[in-house]
Amino acid sequence: MISFEKVPLALRYPGAYIEIDGSQAGLGGDMPIVLLVGQKLATGTAPAGEIVRLSSVEDAKTKAGAGSMLAQMAARYRAVDPVLDLFMLPYADLPAGVQATGTIAVTAAATGSGTLALYVAGKLISVPVATGQTTAQIATAIAAAFTDIDIPVTAAAVASDVTLTARHKGTCGNNIDIRLGLYGEVMPVGLGLTITALSGGSGDPAPGNLETIMGSSRWYRYVALGITDAATLAAWHTESQRRYAPPVQAGFRAFTAFRGDYALAAAFGETKNYEHISNLSLEINPTPTWEAAAILTAAAAPKLYNNPVESLEGIQLTGMIGVSNHDWTQANSLLFKGMSIMQVTKDGTCTIKRLISMYLFMPDGSTDDAYLDINTAEVMERIRYEQRIGAVKKFTGTAAAKTNEGFRPGLRITTEDSVRAYLLSLYKHTLMQEFGWVQEYDYYKANLVVEQDPLNASRFNYLDTPVLLSPFYILGGRSQFRKEV
Repeated sequence: MISFEKVPLALRYPGAYIEIDGSQAGLGGDMPIVLLVGQKLATGTAPAGEIVRLSSVEDAKTKAGAGSMLAQMAARYRAVDPVLDLFMLPYADLPAGVQATGTIAVTAAATGSGTLALYVAGKLISVPVATGQTTAQIATAIAAAFTDIDIPVTAAAVASDVTLTARHKGTCGNNIDIRLGLYGEVMPVGLGLTITALSGGSGDPAPGNLETIMGSSRWYRYVALGITDAATLAAWHTESQRRYAPPVQAGFRAFTAFRGDYALAAAFGETKNYEHISNLSLEINPTPTWEAAAILTAAAAPKLYNNPVESLEGIQLTGMIGVSNHDWTQANSLLFKGMSIMQVTKDGTCTIKRLISMYLFMPDGSTDDAYLDINTAEVMERIRYEQRIGAVKKFTGTAAAKTNEGFRPGLRITTEDSVRAYLLSLYKHTLMQEFGWVQEYDYYKANLVVEQDPLNASRFNYLDTPVLLSPFYILGGRSQFRKEV
């Protein structure tokens, strides 16, 4: 006897009654959401601590404030990926926070006219310098040239010194890069400058209750963290684990960046243990950390979503400015300390070299590479999603029986064998043959355990052992030559 949802059994009035059931027709597929997390300025209209949708880069400028961390993150993201849906979580500067400051001291006047090429956070400030100007006049000209709202500092001249002040309070300003002649531009003859790097920024916004902030109505699959202090990363790690586990089962991969030399990067990475967060070591390059996080997310997220097991090596980090690079020894070492690495070519182009998670240890402190590549948590999330959605389609609204004891065809009854058959078919035909995410079907089949719960007849339990494909990164060979055979 066939089971119906809408056609009643108590029916005698003549007619043809045909219900339409679309429960098995959906092919899945959604639009992944990317969440940008960073600081807003007071001019931004969006309320702090509340997630809002972004319709465009201009919308980000309105909601977070032109020149803000988040407006710059949105611009960097959309320059790479125009497809995935974009939301932002804005934080106001901490009232008790302190802005980082630095100085440019004009120590000698120019003896020849020219143009000073000053770069802040990789952005050019062109300053006309003329013969005969005093050091104080040159300082005034430098400060007056800071007209671009996207430069993350303001400038003010007093006598022969220019003071640079970060637009945002907090530690984000301490790593804003200042340099001369990034692309080999020649200084005006005789001009003397002494640059003191920005420092002294402190007081980052508190993450707040991320469970409440993120809610349960949307699945934020990828997160770009523009705020990168240790407390913020720890909070997002905790939330990533909560959302990855039942009952939520809607985790995310988070991407951030760290600016510093090898020693600083190694010390930062080896104290973390975050399987859902990937932290790119920038070395001492001009792009600010928040823009780098947005660029990295825009490069990695679409690729991971398209195929979570493929290597991310070689993906261009469009907008990232590369000047220096970790050498082979340092880069290889950082990959054992939870830090991801990029490659900088001779022309300054930056690409992903290897993107790993910050997961390093098992609970007992012993080293563990189970979640080494950021792909691993991603593909397991995707496998679980396919299993869940398929099970909901197939088994919702059925009855439960341990075995099929000759029930009529058409009765909606779920048994241990039907659950097992579903999982095996999904593994072989979808996850392996169609998607290419898994392998070793015979091993999976031999080790799959399905049982009706002995204490709850309405529940089935299973234990499966998917064997994942891994992203390809290394080819090893040994060439054993002969001079005569």
